[in-house]
Amino acid sequence: MQVEMAPVEITATPFRIAGEAPSFAAATRTRTDQDLNATPSLSLEEISTGLPGLSVQSRTHFALGDRITIRGLGWRAQFGVRGVQMLLDGIPLTTADGQSVVHIIDPSFIRSLELIRGPASTFWGNASGGVLSLSTRPSRDARHTVRLKETVGSYGLSKTDLQVTPDLGAHQLSVYSSYLTQSGYRQHSDTRLLRSGFTSNFSLGNDQGVRVIGALQHMPRADSPGSLAKEAARTSPDRARSTIVNFDVGKDVQQGQLGATYYDDTRVGTANATAYGLFRDLRNPIPFNVIDLNRRAGGARLTLEGETPAVEWGVGVSGKLQHDDRKEYTSDGGAPDSLLIDQLETVNNGALFGRLSIPFGRFQIDAGLRYDRLQFEADDRLGGDDGTQTFRTLSPSLGLSYDLGRSRLFANLSTGLEAPTTTELSNRPDGEGGFSDLDAESVVGVESGVTGTWLAQSLSYDLALFYQDVDDVLVPFELPDETTAYRNQGAARHRGAEIAVRWQPTGPLSVRASHSFVDAEFTEGTVEEGTSTTDLDGNDLPGVPSHRFSATLQARTSLTHASLSILSVSKQYGDTQNTATSDGYTTVDLRLSHPGFDVAGGASFTPFLVLNNAFDVRYNDIVVNAFGGRFYEPAAGRHWRAGASLQF
Repeated sequence: MQVEMAPVEITATPFRIAGEAPSFAAATRTRTDQDLNATPSLSLEEISTGLPGLSVQSRTHFALGDRITIRGLGWRAQFGVRGVQMLLDGIPLTTADGQSVVHIIDPSFIRSLELIRGPASTFWGNASGGVLSLSTRPSRDARHTVRLKETVGSYGLSKTDLQVTPDLGAHQLSVYSSYLTQSGYRQHSDTRLLRSGFTSNFSLGNDQGVRVIGALQHMPRADSPGSLAKEAARTSPDRARSTIVNFDVGKDVQQGQLGATYYDDTRVGTANATAYGLFRDLRNPIPFNVIDLNRRAGGARLTLEGETPAVEWGVGVSGKLQHDDRKEYTSDGGAPDSLLIDQLETVNNGALFGRLSIPFGRFQIDAGLRYDRLQFEADDRLGGDDGTQTFRTLSPSLGLSYDLGRSRLFANLSTGLEAPTTTELSNRPDGEGGFSDLDAESVVGVESGVTGTWLAQSLSYDLALFYQDVDDVLVPFELPDETTAYRNQGAARHRGAEIAVRWQPTGPLSVRASHSFVDAEFTEGTVEEGTSTTDLDGNDLPGVPSHRFSATLQARTSLTHASLSILSVSKQYGDTQNTATSDGYTTVDLRLSHPGFDVAGGASFTPFLVLNNAFDVRYNDIVVNAFGGRFYEPAAGRHWRAGASLQF
């Protein structure tokens, strides 16, 4: 894998921003054909490790998906992603209410990752404590390619990948598909998962055309092993609780999205018009209940941007719609029984936004402003518990950068909005329909740093310091029936530092390393339990380790590619009271592959072998504020993966 710290074009915003210009902390990674051919790439954690400020925890099962935080924001999510804007091939995966579900992303086909590490509501509005943009699109000069990859491994893993990129001259098309099965490390972790997608670019002339993308996920089975109490996680980490098995907890999900962007370089400026839609059909047995959710959502965005010698500018308008048809039943061994909740949840979001960049020699000033109106409505079909919540907000940002030639200094002030999602509003502690009365989180962040290259550009570096205040913090807690509810609980502060380096001297060796420090704690708030009250002031936010260090040493020769990767994560708490601790851990992964054997017809055959957690370290991922002290999801011990790619 390759980390690019040198200037690149940032496309994780509605506007195109040159890499030497932004006054905010960003990081990118580009994956080569060799990376795609010679790595299993089964989780976002695997392909993103080492990006500063980003934490991805893979639960090694697919019922809940990867847990993603940026500088500690997004910590409250027990499933899916909260507080982080996610994009796939330029189309938002984050719906109007702020939820992102990442199962539709197949990491095997991700060619580039872009990360904005600070609040970015100026660009994306709700749920933009950071931005992670992923692309499967091949490079513009990609030749006709067919890639077939097979991966097998521990715990019954089998995954087949196929990608076809034909040569269409001025046009582009790439189609991919994969099928995964596994029994899983833990009991009750079976998964069956089919994912497909395509990207295309149809040229209509000079700097004019239409890009169309699509993605589809069919996951008829994703059993959940559930979380455990600390002693059970220590003594029987591969087991699932009997309640989990008896109620057949898991997911049956179908999800798809389709989007198109028309672009045109006009005399006034570059215009982009984007429209997209998505659906998600979910059947989710949990202990005691069964959730049936049918989601239809989409959006549109229109931007116009241009530049003169004195200023760069951009303006835009966007809208999002979301309709969730939610039903909840009592469970008869995982089958729906009596109807408890039947309601239609609707979310509408409209926004106006713009940016200015004004250069003064080596200095550049960036300013942005966005206005959002976000409205939630619930139509309770079983009773009168309808509800409406409306949020209005202005999201300004102001930044300054200074170009030093091979390096760039920057400073930035930005803001963020994080409204409660429909799931969080509808999961009422009293079990009734309608919405809970929850407020939106507000985030104000400042950051500064330096990024650049040194020693004839063989050493890239990125250093950033940040401070973020969060008001009306949304905190999850589990009810006795294991439904997760939420409440606003005071305020929090996130502060820290990030450093990333990549050294690639002349020769076969290269080193990549990063360290992220996050001090995230409550600054006010209380928890009431029965007749007792706990003051949260000074408590660490659960699920946020203070330190995350990663390093990869890679050796490349004409006969073999080998790498050794280290990941070290400090302790983290499981609850807001800080009474439950998950110990820190350090894992080592080993990877060996061949650069590719030439076979008949100009094809290349690339075998690979991976040993993860080589020293069989026992550690846990965290489920924040789980009921009954069940905060721990044991991670897999030592396990292997092997496979081969055929490309022609």
